[in-house]
Amino acid sequence: MKNKYIIALGASAGGVAALTEFFDNTMPDGVTYIVTMHLYPHQKSLLVEILQRHSVIKVRDVVHNMQIEPNTIYVMPENKTMAIKNGRLILFDRDLSVKVNKAVDIFFNSLSKDAVFKKIAIVLSGMGEDGTKGITAIAKNGGYIIAQIPCSAEQDSMPAGVIASGFTNEILYPKQMPQAIIDYLGRCNFS
Repeated sequence: MKNKYIIALGASAGGVAALTEFFDNTMPDGVTYIVTMHLYPHQKSLLVEILQRHSVIKVRDVVHNMQIEPNTIYVMPENKTMAIKNGRLILFDRDLSVKVNKAVDIFFNSLSKDAVFKKIAIVLSGMGEDGTKGITAIAKNGGYIIAQIPCSAEQDSMPAGVIASGFTNEILYPKQMPQAIIDYLGRCNFS
């Protein structure tokens, strides 16, 4: 593959089911997956362990200033927000006094400015509007946007908001997304 790709996934309520369905259907393909999810701030997240049971790709917790590698799933830890800079994942302490969690927008906005990677952004099940502003920034910078079909989401407001933005390239069930990504990468790398 001549280009480096990041597949950025954002989710909130109901997102674990969507993520496991997605990764049940994902194979090593040379890309990097980065998961940003609203997590409970006062308990240790088990998302890495859960996703590893559903993936043939290695799953890792993000640590500050981590270099990004292909064929890896990176998961933002609890009590953090995350950004990308010069091909590295940067963590910040989450301000728990801010009640509306915008972790997906924070990461997606930083990704939109990154010049190292080509981008595919996905918004899965979740409540609220987190992800819509970030998707808009990624789309305006040439990224490819996929949203979960709302009727399949446990909570549909996050994917519905992304769809309403008008920047969505595909609206799919999570199990359909990996093949759609393969098809898209094939068009990009051989066109």
